Amino acid sequence: MAAIIEWVVDAGAAEVIGVTGSFVVGVCNARSDIDLVCYRPRGYEAAQALFAERSLIRPYEGESLTRLYVRRAKYVAGSSFDALLQQESRKFQGLTAGAGAHINCEPLGADGDRTLAGVVSREVGAISVLARVTDHSEGLATPAVYGITVDTVIGSTIDEAATFAWRITQMRSYLGAYTGAFREGDLVYLSGRLVHLHGPGERSTFGIELTPWSAAESFLADLAH
Repeated sequence: MAAIIEWVVDAGAAEVIGVTGSFVVGVCNARSDIDLVCYRPRGYEAAQALFAERSLIRPYEGESLTRLYVRRAKYVAGSSFDALLQQESRKFQGLTAGAGAHINCEPLGADGDRTLAGVVSREVGAISVLARVTDHSEGLATPAVYGITVDTVIGSTIDEAATFAWRITQMRSYLGAYTGAFREGDLVYLSGRLVHLHGPGERSTFGIELTPWSAAESFLADLAH
């Protein structure tokens, strides 16, 4: 941990990369993960450089891939081994070179990010679909917003959902688990809340939100093949 902080300081990135999780509140132990956050485009670029530094962080590869699968499978239920690892490989995560502790970094939106400003979200029901990602440019930081088109409606609490599925144009997540996980052209299985999105101005559309408003329900976004 000290070596990683030293790298951040030496790289002049102390203002755009921070430590969160158990280390912040003082409840960390020898088995704790290391949770980082990065801010703004400069923080994203610095995190890319940090996680490429093999003397500090080793990527999940070889036998350690099973460890990553076990860590993430409970959050991405139903995904195949290969698909889940492809999805997870796009994130900032790995193992510290010394202790082999899991380390990850969640990119957060820029201070002036207005992506969700003035947008009103109203729940309509629940829906499960296969969708194609059309734009991931706003999905690289939390909150993540992906452009999508729906290929197939699998199930919904809304009658005849397939008749207006063409109006569902967004996947939205406030969970770091899905930040940076998808790219344009990906086919994704989505199960979440169907919401009507209105604003700013007169603009309106429908989206699928993955925020866990209820601990009794599952909200999933799995890379499909």
